This record gives sequence, structure tokens and C-alpha cells, in this order.
Amino acid sequence: MNLSNQGVAFDLARSIWETIKSLNSEQRDEKLSHYYNKLLAGRTSVSWFECEGLGNLKEQIIQKEHVNPFQDKIPYTERDLTTTPVLRSGAELDESTYYLRFLYKDGTRRIMGEDIEVLPTTNTATVYVNEETEMIEVRAKPDEALKIAEVVAGYVRQQITLNKYNFLAPFGSNVDAIADALDQGRLYESKAFPETWIETFSDQENEAIVNILSAIDQYYENEQIDLLQEKLDEASVVLGEELLTSPFIAIILAGMGNVGLKVDESDLRSTVFYRLLSPYLQTSGGYIKFNVEIDNMNKEFSIQVGVDSKSVYFRSNKTTEEVIKEIRDKVIQV
Repeated sequence: MNLSNQGVAFDLARSIWETIKSLNSEQRDEKLSHYYNKLLAGRTSVSWFECEGLGNLKEQIIQKEHVNPFQDKIPYTERDLTTTPVLRSGAELDESTYYLRFLYKDGTRRIMGEDIEVLPTTNTATVYVNEETEMIEVRAKPDEALKIAEVVAGYVRQQITLNKYNFLAPFGSNVDAIADALDQGRLYESKAFPETWIETFSDQENEAIVNILSAIDQYYENEQIDLLQEKLDEASVVLGEELLTSPFIAIILAGMGNVGLKVDESDLRSTVFYRLLSPYLQTSGGYIKFNVEIDNMNKEFSIQVGVDSKSVYFRSNKTTEEVIKEIRDKVIQV
């Protein structure tokens, strides 16, 4: 493009977009075609929604907007934007799949100078629609995804049938199973909370639990089984029969809030500690590394799976459409 390489990254990015905007449609398509798989991907959270009646969504959008967003951008003014998303443009992939781009206000920012000025901030979100499978894929923060999906469903008056797709259900809400579904999927970090909940331990009960662990350590030092038995019996009296009906590991974990486990290289599931604790933990999320073939090369990417939010966070700025499609095909399975 013969652009200056002086300045910071933002200056170069602005120069690129200004140059692209000055091109005609054919020239613009030629320039951007080499990066089609990156433009609308990148680091992002993704949620999926089921919605009935999407078979004529594209027609309804064109009819209600009075502008064909797949041919021209829908005009807007900054001052008229609200927190309700509005459609800006669209791009067709084939007869039944396409992208939609939305604009909305999402907060404020403060500018510090001689005075403090508070200005609203504008955000954009990408939606991938598949009319055949009646699935809406929203690339935005989980708490913003629903309102964007509602606008899409509103074009066909199907807000009542809109439902966030629980892709975890076929996997038994088990992040381990999702890792297994991916190419060389490896769980490297897990977030969980204890399945057994005990509101509080008394000081005596806390001391008894510590004594049990200490007694086991001492046994391996002195190999005095009678002393170990004595310590265990003393702790049993304090803890009581009702508490001891639960496995001892579950009792230890019950006094904790969230439990996080992480490894750097290997699969977390291969570690002794994870195998020991996982039967007594309820997963709230996990981080998975997996491979995707892009341009005939295997590349590693990572995602964060949110159990409560029913969303996937793609952690790399280098995330491409192929990576999102890999999750769509093997995890979302629609």
C-alpha cells in the first residue's frame, strides 16, 4: 500500500483503513480477501443461541431496514446510539449463512485534563447466522450477547423462542469431555468449587483435620502404626460420625471456596493431584489448548470454557474463522 511505517501501531492501523476506504468495491475486496478469516475473529467471547423461524431472516432484515445491509451500510448518527444494538452492515457467505455487524453504547470513559470529561463509548459486535440450523452465534461479552441476539430474533418476531444453547449438556457439563472432543485437546487449568458444602468448621474440627494430615506425614517418618491409629481415633471423636460419613478429601475441600488448578505444559488431567481432587469438585470453567490446521500447518490455540455463562472465550488475537469453526463443528455440533 506504500504506507509510512512511522509512528505507533494505531497510526499504521488508521492509515490502512483510510486507504482501504478510499478504494472502490473491487479493489477493496481484492485487498481484504487475503485476510477474510481474521477480520471478524480474533480475541473474543462467543455465545450461541437457538431461535425458531430464521429461514427468512435475511429477507426480513432487508425489508425492515429499508436498506440492504449486504450491499450498503445502514447510516447512523453517534448521538442516536443507545445500549440497544443497531445493525450497521452484513456480509453473505452463502444463501443461508452470513455475518451481521452491530453498534451500541457500552459504557463511558473519562478524559482527564483541566476538567474531567465523561464520554460514552461505542462497541461493535459480530453475529454469525445459519438460517438452516436456526443458530445465532454472537461474538461479544456473555452479558451483552443476549441483547444482541434479541435484536436479531426481533426481525422475525421470535424473541419468545430465543434460547441460549447449552453446548455443555451433551458433554455432561464436563470440560474434560470437551477437551477430548478437540484435536490434541489438553486441559491445562481448571476452576471449580467443592461439591460438599459445610458452612464453617469449629477451631477444634480444623485442628483435628490438620492432626490427621500431620499424623500421616509422621507415619512415613517413624512407621509407627499404633501412633497413627491413636491420632486418627482422637480426630474421629472431634469430627463425629456424621461428618466422617463423607470422604476425607471432600471434608478438606468443603472448607474452601473456589479451587484453581493449573499446569504449564502437560495435561492437568494426568496429574495425581487433579485425579485425587476432581471427583469431589464441581467445575465452573476450564482452559483448553488444542490444535487446528490452518494453511496446511497445525497451530495451537487456547479457549476458556464458561460453565455458568455457557460461552467460549478465544484467548488469542490470532484466532481465525477456522478456529471458531473447529469449536462450532466439534463442540457446538450444530
